[in-house]
Amino acid sequence: MIKTQTIFKILLGCILITNALPLFSQAPEWSEAKRKKGIQILTRPVAGSNIEEFLGKTEVDASISQIIALLVDPQSCKNLYHQCKELSVLSGSEKKSSVYLRNGAPWPVNDRDVIMDRSFEQNEKTLTTTMKMKRLDSNAKAAPSGVTRMPAFEGYWKLIPLANGKTKIEYQAHFEPGGSVPQSVINMVLTDTPYETLLNLKSLVEQGKHKEAKYDWIKEPVTNPAN
Repeated sequence: MIKTQTIFKILLGCILITNALPLFSQAPEWSEAKRKKGIQILTRPVAGSNIEEFLGKTEVDASISQIIALLVDPQSCKNLYHQCKELSVLSGSEKKSSVYLRNGAPWPVNDRDVIMDRSFEQNEKTLTTTMKMKRLDSNAKAAPSGVTRMPAFEGYWKLIPLANGKTKIEYQAHFEPGGSVPQSVINMVLTDTPYETLLNLKSLVEQGKHKEAKYDWIKEPVTNPAN
């Protein structure tokens, strides 16, 4: 009886390990696509999609609130986000809203647009703050003539306070453009969109744009004054 139970436990353990293996292999490794001016861009395949997702990383000397203010500023469409033609809030509040985004594309490819849910959350312990974005199945704003609505879009901005007083930024997204788009254009978007956007963000921070921004729902890390 004891021997039978032992064999059963071994078999059960093997089954659990075998079933768990796919969970660890589902996320492919990131590949570096670009590293320049303190910005790193990585891409990786996405299961069930021909479009890779991108991840941009950099560090800036800015508060969490300043970065949020830059991300949500309506002027960010032309000053921050690469190839953005329109960015507007359709409804909601500062922390959670429905947003319309239209991005330009090189001729003869149509511009793309999307209506997405945009929300913020902050970890109470680490103070890491995340702006999540996900496509909404909404007709709150119709796609203009000659513009293709993206069937899928999901991403986030993660703002991570560092011990040196700076903030680490991670900008990750995956999209399905819909329609016909040459692979050369897609490859360009995967690197240029995060790189140029983060480069613009660093420039705006250096200019002091929204430096005094404050949000009552955001807690900033306490920095020790220099001796």
